[in-house]
Amino acid sequence: MNKRAYTLCLLIMMVQVLAVIETYGQSYTEKSSRAAPQGIKLSGKIIDSDGAPVIGAGIVCVEKNTLGTTTDIDGNFSMTLPASAKTVKVSSVGMKELIYSLIPGKTGGVKNILEWENNQLDQVVVTGYAQTSVKRITGSVAVLNADKFEAKAISSVDALMQGEVAGVSIKSLSGQPGTQSKITIRGSNNITGTSAPLWVVDGVPMQSDSPSLSKEQLATGGFDNIFVNGIGNINPNDIESITILKDAAAAAIYGSRAANGVIVVTTKKGESGKMKLSYNNTFTWSFKPGQDLSLMNSGEKLAWEDELWNEFSAARYAQSLTDNTVVYPVVGIVGQIRSGAGDFASMKGNIEAQNAYIESLKAVDTNWYDLLFRNAFSQGHHLSASGGSDKSTYYVALGLNDENGMLIHNNYRRYNINAKMTLTPTEWARVDIGMEAARQESKMPYSLVDPFFYAYFSNPYERAYNADGSYAADNTWFTLGYYNGRGVEQVMPKSGFNILRELNSNYSKTANTNGTFRTQLDFRIAEPLHFVGLASYSFANNSTDKVVDKNSYSAFRDRLGSDDRSQTNLYGNISQNRTNRNSYVVRGHFSFNKTFGEKHTLNLLAGAELRGSTSNTIFTKRYNYDPSTGTTSLPPISGPTDEWLNEVERLNGEYFSETRYASFYASADYYLGKSIVLNGSFRTDGSSNFGSNKQFNPTWSAGAAWHFGEEKWVKRGIPALSHATLRAAYGFTGDVNTSTSHLLVMEYLQQQYRYFGENTYNLGTIPSAPNPNLGWEKTSDSKVGLDMGFWKDRVNVNAEYYYRLSTDVVTSSQVQSTTGFTYVYFNSADIMNSGAEVTLNGKIIQSKDWTLSASVNFAYNYNKVLKYKPSTSSGITSKDRYVEGYPTGAIMSGKVTGISRDTGLYEFQLRPDANVTTATDLNKPDNYRYYLGTTIAPYTGGFNISASWKQLRLSISGVYSFGSKTYEKFSYPASYSNTKHNEVSTEIVQSYFSDLYGNHLNVAKDRVNRWTTANTTGVKYPRIYDYYDAKYGFFNSNPMDYSIVDAIYLKNNSYLRIKSIILSYSLPRNAAKAIRLRGVSFNVALNNFFTFTKYDGMDPEIPGATYPTTRSVSAGMNVDF
Repeated sequence: MNKRAYTLCLLIMMVQVLAVIETYGQSYTEKSSRAAPQGIKLSGKIIDSDGAPVIGAGIVCVEKNTLGTTTDIDGNFSMTLPASAKTVKVSSVGMKELIYSLIPGKTGGVKNILEWENNQLDQVVVTGYAQTSVKRITGSVAVLNADKFEAKAISSVDALMQGEVAGVSIKSLSGQPGTQSKITIRGSNNITGTSAPLWVVDGVPMQSDSPSLSKEQLATGGFDNIFVNGIGNINPNDIESITILKDAAAAAIYGSRAANGVIVVTTKKGESGKMKLSYNNTFTWSFKPGQDLSLMNSGEKLAWEDELWNEFSAARYAQSLTDNTVVYPVVGIVGQIRSGAGDFASMKGNIEAQNAYIESLKAVDTNWYDLLFRNAFSQGHHLSASGGSDKSTYYVALGLNDENGMLIHNNYRRYNINAKMTLTPTEWARVDIGMEAARQESKMPYSLVDPFFYAYFSNPYERAYNADGSYAADNTWFTLGYYNGRGVEQVMPKSGFNILRELNSNYSKTANTNGTFRTQLDFRIAEPLHFVGLASYSFANNSTDKVVDKNSYSAFRDRLGSDDRSQTNLYGNISQNRTNRNSYVVRGHFSFNKTFGEKHTLNLLAGAELRGSTSNTIFTKRYNYDPSTGTTSLPPISGPTDEWLNEVERLNGEYFSETRYASFYASADYYLGKSIVLNGSFRTDGSSNFGSNKQFNPTWSAGAAWHFGEEKWVKRGIPALSHATLRAAYGFTGDVNTSTSHLLVMEYLQQQYRYFGENTYNLGTIPSAPNPNLGWEKTSDSKVGLDMGFWKDRVNVNAEYYYRLSTDVVTSSQVQSTTGFTYVYFNSADIMNSGAEVTLNGKIIQSKDWTLSASVNFAYNYNKVLKYKPSTSSGITSKDRYVEGYPTGAIMSGKVTGISRDTGLYEFQLRPDANVTTATDLNKPDNYRYYLGTTIAPYTGGFNISASWKQLRLSISGVYSFGSKTYEKFSYPASYSNTKHNEVSTEIVQSYFSDLYGNHLNVAKDRVNRWTTANTTGVKYPRIYDYYDAKYGFFNSNPMDYSIVDAIYLKNNSYLRIKSIILSYSLPRNAAKAIRLRGVSFNVALNNFFTFTKYDGMDPEIPGATYPTTRSVSAGMNVDF
C-alpha cells in the first residue's frame, strides 16, 4: 500500500470512529430534549461599545451548555431555552465574556453590550510549566495566536514567525523545501556553539542533539541533516499559540538551556460540545528565479574571449609554433579553437573555419536557469476533529504537505498526525494525554558541481543536448586546467560532464520519522495545593540514501585506489546513514495559588526534572550498487593494496552519544491588588556534558511590574489611557555547548597500527586536551520595559531596553606543544548584547462593516566581543573572525578608494596610524585594516496591515533587515589556481577580477569596462593580467592579502520584503448555515513577490549563488462542518 492510500485510509477511519461517537452523543441529546418541557423564547441584539452589531457572537445557555445560537449579520439572535434556564453566556472572539441573567417576562428585544478585551494585559501566556497572563509576568514575552497564521501558504512554523516579533531574527538559510530557518533572539551569544533557542512543545523540551560527525563520516558523503534540528515536523494548522520568552525573567525557569531564549508551542485541544470537523487546503504555484543577473549571452561572451585571445595569447601562440618553451593562456572555447586544442585540432591554422565555428556557437545561447530550474506546484491538506463532554475532550488531526522545489527533481513531503485527549474523571484530577507523529521525506538531486553555481558560471554557448538527444559534453567547465599545463591530471570520463545527466541520474533521499508521547496529570491535593506531573518519550529515526550512477561525473570522481585515473573502470555507489535518537523527560512539581484578603495573591511552584537522550549513527558506503536489486560489490583492487584498504576501511563506521540532566526548580509570584507584581524563579541543572568540577549550574531571575495605569490618579489625569505597565527584571541563565567535550577523546587512525608482541593496537590522535573545568556558558540578563494602551486599547505601544552579558563562552585556545596537545577548550570568552525593541499596533477603523488595523515592530541589537583569545597566534587574517571590541560577525578588511591610474589595481585607504617607512610597508595588511560593518543585521523588524469590509479581508505582512553586509565572493570554478606551468615565473593576482583565467567561464556583461593602458580612468574593473606573464612586482608595494582585498566583494544586503499579500473571503454565517456548514472561507495570496534592496544578487536574505527564496501564488479554502 503506498503512502497516499495509507493516509486516505487513516482519514476515513478517523471520520468513521468520530462519527460513531458523535451519533451516540446526538442520540443522548435528542432523548434529553424530547423529555424536556417547552421553554422560554429569548431574542434580542448584541452590539459592541461603539454601537456596532457583533456578528457571529455566541449565546449559550449556562445550565445546558449544549444549547446555543449565534447572532446574524445585524447582531440579532433568537433561541428557545428550557423552562429551568436562568442565565446565558454571550461571547465573541476578542471581546469580554458576558453573563446575562434572564428577567421573567422580559425575554424579547433584549439588548446586550459586549466590551472589547484588554488584549494586551489579558492575553494568555503559556510558559510550559504554567499558564498565566501578560498582566502577571515581569519578563519579556510575545504571544502569537493561531489567527496570525491564517491563510498563509508557508508550511514551516519558523518561517511563519518571521517579522512578527521584535528582537526575534529569523533568517532563511535555503529556499529548499523542508529546510529550517536560523532563529536568533536578542543577538548571538556564543562562538563555537549555536545561538538557537530552546523549543518546547506542549511542555516537552525538544532534544535533537545528534553525534558530531568525523571526517570519515563526511567522506562517505551521505549525511544530510535537513531534518536533524528545528521544528519542521509540526504542522502550523495544529498550533493554538506560540509564546516567545526573550529574557531571563521569562525563561529562567528553563535554567541552563534558556540563554538563547525559549519558544513555547501550544497545540490545539478539544472543547466540550458537538463534534466539530474542520478541513483546509492550500495550493501553491512557485516560480523559478526571475532576477536578471546581467550575465553575458553567447555573442557577448565569444566576443569577449576573442578580445582576450588577441590581447594575451595570439602573439605568444605564434611564438610557440617555433619555440615549444613558450607558454600561452587558453581561455574559453575561443582559446581552444584558436590554439587547435583537443577536438579542434583539425581547425588549427584555419582562421576561416575557426571563425565559422565561433559564429555557429552564437546561435546556441543556452539559458541554464531555464533548464535547471522550474515552476513548481505544491499542496497542503489538513483535517481535524474535536469535541467532547464535561468529562472528556478530544482533538485529532491529520496533515499532508507535498512541496516541489524550484530545482528539478527536488521535492519534500510531510505527513502529520496529532491526537490529544483531556480526561476529568473527578473534580480534583485532570489527565492530559497527547501524541504527535510525523514523517518527513526529501529528495534532492545530487552533483559534485553545485547546480546554482553552474547556472551562474556556465558558458551560454554550451549545449545541453546533442542533435541525437544524448547529453552534450561541456567543453569548458573542466577544461581550463587540461589546456593550461595540467593535462593528464585532469582526466575526464569519455562521455564528458553534463549537469543534466548528474541531476537526472544522482539523488539524495532523506526520511525522518519522529514522534512524542506525553501524559500530564494535574492532581488537586487540597485546594489551593496541586501536584502537576509530566512524562514524555520522544524518538526520531533519520535515514539518508545517496545514490550515484556509474555514468555520472560524480561517480567518476568517487572511485577507489587508482581507478580515479581510469576512463574505463566505471562504477556507481550508494552512501547510507542511519541515525536514531531517543529522549525522555520526567518532571513533577507542587503548585500553590491563594488569595489572602482581597489584595494579596501568592503563587508558588517547586519541583524536579530528569531528562536524557541517546543518539546513534551508523554510516556506510557501498560500490557497484544496483538500484533494482539492492546488491553491491567491491571493485577489484587497483593501485597499492595498503592505500586501497585504507580507503575501504573508512567507508563504514558508527558514532553515538548519551547525555543526562537533573534539575531542581522553583518560582514565586506575588500580586498586590491590581497594580503590583513581583516574580522570582530559581533552578539548578546538572549535566553530563561537562567536567566533574562544573556539572551543576544554578540560575535565577527576579522581576517586578507596576501597572500604574490602574492607579486612580493616573486614570483621572489621563482618561485616554486604558493600561500602562512598567516592568524591570534581572536574571541569570546558561547554555550547553554540545560541540565540545571535556573528556579525553581519541580519533582512531585508519590502517595504522603498532605491534607489541602478539598484540596489535590501532593508533589514534587526541586533538584537544581534556578539561575537567569545562563548564556551562553563562548569561546575565537585565531589562526595563514600558507597555501602554490608549482609547480602550485601540492603540498599543511596547518598548524595552535590555542588556545581556554572556561569560565563560567556550573557545579553543592554543597550548604549548610540550603538553602533547595543540589546543584545549576553555570557558574563556565574553560577549555582550544590548538593544532596544519597540512594537506599535493599532485598530485604526472599527465599525460595523469596516475594519483597519496595523502593527509594526523594530529591534536594534548592539553586539560586541568583550574578551576573546584566538586559537592561533597569527592575528587577524580572515575576513570576518572574532575580534575583541567588535561584533561577532565583524568584517575587518580594507577601504576601497578606487582603481589606480598607474597600475590598474585596486587601491585601499591607509590607516591613520599606518607605519610606512619603505615601499614594502605598502603591502602589509595591518596598514589597511578597518572595521567595515557586520554580517549580522543590527536592525530588524516587520509589519502587518489588515483591512476588511464585511466578509472580505486584505492583509499585507512584511519583514526588513538593515545594516548587514555580505561577501559576494564565490568559490570561483575557474582561476589561475586551476592551471599549472612549472618553471615559469608568476605574478600574484590581486583579485578575481584581475585574473585572466577567471574569464574562462561566464562573467557579467559590464566586465568589458576594465582598465587598460589606453583606458585608465572612469573604469569599473581593474586590469586583467596573466599569472604566468611578465613579473610587474605588484606585490612589493600594493596590498595583496585577501583579508584586505576581499573588500571589493562586499555588498550591502539590507532589504525590505513584502512576505505575503492575502485576500480572503468568508461566507456569511447564514449562507454557510444554509448549506449545513459552520463556516466557509476562501483565500488567495502572493508570497515573496516584492523585495526592495540595493543588493544585485539573487536573494538578499540568502546571498550568493545558492537556493533562493521562492516567489509563489497560493489559493486555498477552509471549511468548518
